[in-house]
Amino acid sequence: MQYQVPQFIETEDKIVGPFTLRQFIYIAIGGSLSFMLYFSVRPWLWFLFSIFLVGGSLALAFVKINGRPLLNLFLSMVAFYWRPQVYLWQPDNPQLKKQDVINSASAEGGLLERIVSGMVLKNTWAALQTGSKQSETPRSTKDRYEVFRRLTGERQAARRVDYR
Repeated sequence: MQYQVPQFIETEDKIVGPFTLRQFIYIAIGGSLSFMLYFSVRPWLWFLFSIFLVGGSLALAFVKINGRPLLNLFLSMVAFYWRPQVYLWQPDNPQLKKQDVINSASAEGGLLERIVSGMVLKNTWAALQTGSKQSETPRSTKDRYEVFRRLTGERQAARRVDYR
């Protein structure tokens, strides 16, 4: 049986003209807010607000940075600045501070011990990454010739190439 493999699953469907539904919603919200402001504020203030509203909605609709929409980038930035930056997992002492951890780590061993342990970790990590299995040496290939018959009836020898 043959099955059709879905392609372009990252591409959104064009719903309203040349815009996707998400782009249309961003532009419609910016346009409707600008329309409501037109009747509620002075014309020069409306023009100033409309520049930012329409510009922001167009940026949200069309700007992508590294393949990510601007809204996702903005939400990631807010989450990064909102959450704490220090991650310490100490199940024994939850009140331990970062400076205490740094001081205790420097007091445990001397410079030589830290260098040796660092080298051991690097060597172990390199062994894990590369593996210890020896690579197989490539086999020498023998040229194999076969005789085949053309449509005209004459016989001809040709080298067989095996690409396995």
